[in-house]
Amino acid sequence: MNNKNIKVFVVQTLGCECPNQVFEYIDCQHNVILNNGIPLSVRINIGNRLLIYLLEIDDTSFIRTNLSALIRLGKDDRDSMGFNRFRLVIFSDNTDRIEHAAHTIFESLVDKDEKVHLHILSKSEFPTL
Repeated sequence: MNNKNIKVFVVQTLGCECPNQVFEYIDCQHNVILNNGIPLSVRINIGNRLLIYLLEIDDTSFIRTNLSALIRLGKDDRDSMGFNRFRLVIFSDNTDRIEHAAHTIFESLVDKDEKVHLHILSKSEFPTL
């Protein structure tokens, strides 16, 4: 686990504009199972301000079935910890199909706010953590 790689990924790939001092504390947990049984590849806490869920998935039906729950759980996790933002990052070999399905669902969610973000990236962009 390399905090420098995490910071580079969060700033350069995800576009986070957090100040440098936020990156002084980074907690990275691998293979996390959420309350509803959904497995995350990685859960990252950046400075107790930014929460990131990383998920590798190629199955659009999984996205259709679970995306709203993932967003709700991430937002609830963010709020219960007093964090500022939540980012769900989905990595896939089928980014076109996943991105279309995910963004369609994401845009229709009424319980998200402006501090919830969705990123769909190629598995080749998955960071070495």
